[in-house]
Amino acid sequence: MNYLSHFVFNHDICGRPAEPYFALGCVLPDLWLRYSRVHRIRWPAVRAAEPTEARDAELRAGLLNHVEVDQRFHALPVFHEWQRRVKSAVERDGQPPALVDFVAHAALELALDHRLLHADPALIERFYGLLEICDTDDVAARVGRLGRVRTDGLADVIRAFFARRFLRHYRTVAGLAAVIRIILRLAHIPPLPDPLIDAFLFSAVQHVGPTEVWEALRAE
Repeated sequence: MNYLSHFVFNHDICGRPAEPYFALGCVLPDLWLRYSRVHRIRWPAVRAAEPTEARDAELRAGLLNHVEVDQRFHALPVFHEWQRRVKSAVERDGQPPALVDFVAHAALELALDHRLLHADPALIERFYGLLEICDTDDVAARVGRLGRVRTDGLADVIRAFFARRFLRHYRTVAGLAAVIRIILRLAHIPPLPDPLIDAFLFSAVQHVGPTEVWEALRAE
């Protein structure tokens, strides 16, 4: 899932208290590629950590929640069925199957956030408003200790994420297409033709449904 989907599932669907360090912990795995492709969180260290401070505990819980919920989401039969439908609806222009799978996957996750934002336009400010309570320098230092990873510069990335509020672009398919292009560039993947990206996204928006995801996750 993506930023808003994690937020809504945790706090609106599951009723988890809106704690800023937990919420930012859930964000960081998706944001990490904007920080570094070299420095990686050591997940065994995060899992083995035994925090004694509340902020460390909430941050760790958010990081691990992101990973656990993503694993469950990606295993859902409904998610695999949506991937099949999206790929079958799009003329792939001879693109490599692995790239087609990657873009279809990303398109579905973005489309889910798109649908959530259309259903609740105030979601953006609620999401950012909670995260901005965090001290970004403090978060970077704590993540470094929990994940045994270099985090110099991470606080700047988090502050830029707050300031740019680029999730506002999720309101339109054109905005989602711009995000797909950014993801491909950050991952050092050659760009796809714009019409092909648009086709993936239009199909994804048509097929994805937040309610089906929530019901499937809660039924596990």
